[in-house]
Amino acid sequence: MAESTDERDQLIADLLEEAHGLRMKLEDFSQYTEAKVAEFVQARKTLTDERDQAVQQKSLAVNDLDVLRRRQDELHLQLVEMNKKMRELEAQVEQLTRQRDRARERVRALESSWAYRLYSRVRHPFGRRNTTEL
Repeated sequence: MAESTDERDQLIADLLEEAHGLRMKLEDFSQYTEAKVAEFVQARKTLTDERDQAVQQKSLAVNDLDVLRRRQDELHLQLVEMNKKMRELEAQVEQLTRQRDRARERVRALESSWAYRLYSRVRHPFGRRNTTEL
């Protein structure tokens, strides 16, 4: 019986030692798991912050793009209006240029006429006087 008691005590001691070893492995695994979970939580927080920041930047970019498109449309309308005004002004300039050219032709025709030359001779029979001499 003494032998069986010693064997039993040895078996209990071995089992306790094995249980202690398993508890230590479980503790190590638990610490490892906690560390990995903490890393995961930190990585998730970082990625969530980056995602939120990217979403905010995208929102700002979309707003900026909308403002830019509205401004582009306004500038296009202004350009169309200015082109219309420019064409109107060009037409007015052409009309005034034609009027000027017609008036010049009438003056040339008048100055080259026999009656005008006769009138000029009668009015200034001795040529034009210099008004500064008087």
